Amino acid sequence: MKTQAIFYGAPRQTQLQPYQPSANRIKVSLHQLVDDLVTSLQPLAMKRNNVIVNGVPAGLSFIAEENVLAYVLWNMLTSVINEKKNECIHIQTLVDDDRTMICIKDAGNYIYRALASDYRKLQEAAAQVGGCINLYNDDQYGSNIVFSISNTRMAM
Repeated sequence: MKTQAIFYGAPRQTQLQPYQPSANRIKVSLHQLVDDLVTSLQPLAMKRNNVIVNGVPAGLSFIAEENVLAYVLWNMLTSVINEKKNECIHIQTLVDDDRTMICIKDAGNYIYRALASDYRKLQEAAAQVGGCINLYNDDQYGSNIVFSISNTRMAM
């Protein structure tokens, strides 16, 4: 018996869509946004005996969709808080010429597993505001989550 492959049309080729900012963009103070998120997550952090430190400089702001930015940061923080117990969670930023990186330091050994179910949604939301999320593990710095945003598209 001879088998024959049947193809229904040509294989799909997806084209990259250029970043298109939305009309819902406003000037967002990153320090204030992180402060608000930390305040709202304080009961969960206290339940797990965690302390959250906001290391974002007070003058740092972006032109962005505040709700999407908050969604990404909320999910990152919630995942770390749920993974850590009796720890100090640091939120820091590094501003370079072409990008700003928001980092949650030493996020824990199992942060990959904690973010796995929502990682695709989180990456899509980060892309909506012109950024991306990276997870990395380093012997010196531990496991970290970094949300990188392009300054040329976003920052003021």
